[in-house]
Amino acid sequence: MKILKYIYIVNVVFFNLFAVSYAEENDEDKGFRSVLDNRFFSIGLFSSADSIKTTVNVELGFKIMKYNNFQIKSYTAVTGSKIYDDSPRMYELGLMQKFTFGNDDQYKGEISISRYGFAFFSFGFLSFDPDKSGKFLFSSPYYWEVGGGAGFNINVSEHVGIVLEFGGGLHLVHNGKELGYPDKINKAGFGRMSIGGRYYF
Repeated sequence: MKILKYIYIVNVVFFNLFAVSYAEENDEDKGFRSVLDNRFFSIGLFSSADSIKTTVNVELGFKIMKYNNFQIKSYTAVTGSKIYDDSPRMYELGLMQKFTFGNDDQYKGEISISRYGFAFFSFGFLSFDPDKSGKFLFSSPYYWEVGGGAGFNINVSEHVGIVLEFGGGLHLVHNGKELGYPDKINKAGFGRMSIGGRYYF
């Protein structure tokens, strides 16, 4: 699919631009620094709730850039959701691409909190009661999201962090109104809260 190709290209381009390029470090670690440290790559599992659905996310992430105490990270997640509607029952399966911008989350021997902002976009498929001849996955209409927010990494060890995020955005279903799907999933804003954990390699 084209959307998967675009997500892959974005990650590869950012990785090639920043992951292996860094300026010389002085004694105070100023300027660009190598991102290839013990927290370069992570896997995560977290759940979220917003105004229309609950979601479980499995994500893969890596650092793109470090400059002084500032860093940018990329996260790609597989998402699965149950939409708050039982007539018909609705589910969503998709991919989410998220970029975070914040201070360094390096673990320094004690529990610490790092703060960041984030922006994301998501693409997915809707399913409607497939056991009752309803619309199943991997066919139109398609579900889209775009948004942002702020979050916290609570660094509890060298390899483990707890994640709290608060944000929101806009979701829509392409041609959803014309196809007769409920107004609340066609085009509307939403607020979202997420909690979970990440394991750093």
